[in-house]
Amino acid sequence: MTQENYGHWHVDYYNEELDFFTTATGFYDDIEAWKVFFDEYRTEDLYKILGSNCSMDKDLGVLLFRATDYNDAQEKFSQWVESVLIPYIKANPKLKRKYA
Repeated sequence: MTQENYGHWHVDYYNEELDFFTTATGFYDDIEAWKVFFDEYRTEDLYKILGSNCSMDKDLGVLLFRATDYNDAQEKFSQWVESVLIPYIKANPKLKRKYA
């Protein structure tokens, strides 16, 4: 697959033990990298999770990171979910998904 011609892809995370699934979306940009966005929770919740100075796109959600390729994005997303998102969800069990 020629990544720059693909347009976008989804990076998924599933934890069977927690029965937890989440996803992010990567978009190829003009500097030959991928921008990975996350948009599964309301904007105010994303600010609580990531801090108020995170980069937010009104249509795509919060910019989590840049990646060089799909494998890099998958590794970074899994690390982020396990170290940031899951602990936040466990501490805030009433947190609801944006489209639930």
